[in-house]
Amino acid sequence: MHIYFLLFVVALSGIAAGAGWDPSTFVYDAGPNYTLVWEEKFENVGPVKATINGAPAYAPNPANWGLQKGNVNGGLQNYTDSIYNAYVQNNQLHIVAMKENYTSAMLSSWSIQEFTYGKFAAKIRLPYGQGLWPAWWIIGNAYNDYYFYWPTVGEIDIVEMIGGHQWGTPNDQIAHGSIHWNNASNSMDPIIEGNAGSTWYTPDKSFLHNNSLVYWTEWNTTHVVIGVNEFTYTVFHTIHIPNSINPVMAFHGLWPYYMILNVAIGGSWAGPPDNTTVWPQEMVVDWVRVYQLKCPPHNRR
Repeated sequence: MHIYFLLFVVALSGIAAGAGWDPSTFVYDAGPNYTLVWEEKFENVGPVKATINGAPAYAPNPANWGLQKGNVNGGLQNYTDSIYNAYVQNNQLHIVAMKENYTSAMLSSWSIQEFTYGKFAAKIRLPYGQGLWPAWWIIGNAYNDYYFYWPTVGEIDIVEMIGGHQWGTPNDQIAHGSIHWNNASNSMDPIIEGNAGSTWYTPDKSFLHNNSLVYWTEWNTTHVVIGVNEFTYTVFHTIHIPNSINPVMAFHGLWPYYMILNVAIGGSWAGPPDNTTVWPQEMVVDWVRVYQLKCPPHNRR
């Protein structure tokens, strides 16, 4: 999850402003060429860790997720492994950002659940408000084999949102999708970050927080595509990237990608919380799924 500049925008067409848009009826379909290879339904695993809002709360499944701790990627947040910052309840994952000490949670599937190519989708209700910076993203893991890390490993931000009015716009209505890579080499020297991305606005000008939406990406041998529900808003060609080294190996299947769900607080893009920010704030995730082509050359490891 990194700040990026908009290099291109894929425009949405044929959509009247909010006309007939009812996201509650949307059902995600990966298409006939893809099959489900992994799913997180957020079932109760292990003992009850706490009672939250009058109901038992469970830790996220350690077979799928690890909890990062400390200040990761800057910002004001302090990621913890506290059950009160990340818990499973009623088949939903809750990532909770709190005002006191700006605690929050970052879940990562690094070295646990990793995939090469596919469609990655999650149904999420995002938080809202000034200073909140939720994200659902995937990033390459090439450290063990090549000793590479960001940005050489590649990154696909399926959705980021910055709450409030940091940049003078109704940011809570806007989903950001982006791609990051090393623009200068396929190693760690030299490094020049390359990035591209675009934005999607809710058709009816509602907050993203108002609905649980499916945020998805398709990463294949030629493209990275990013969308929300039935809308596609980023198409990035990976075979030949203009004004970049080519090929960019981060997108060509040499290493798998792992998944991250987090709620950051503050930072130069989101700006700090203020007296309008409502606490606590939650990212609520109904499910996470990975689909892959039915007959791929290689996919999971």
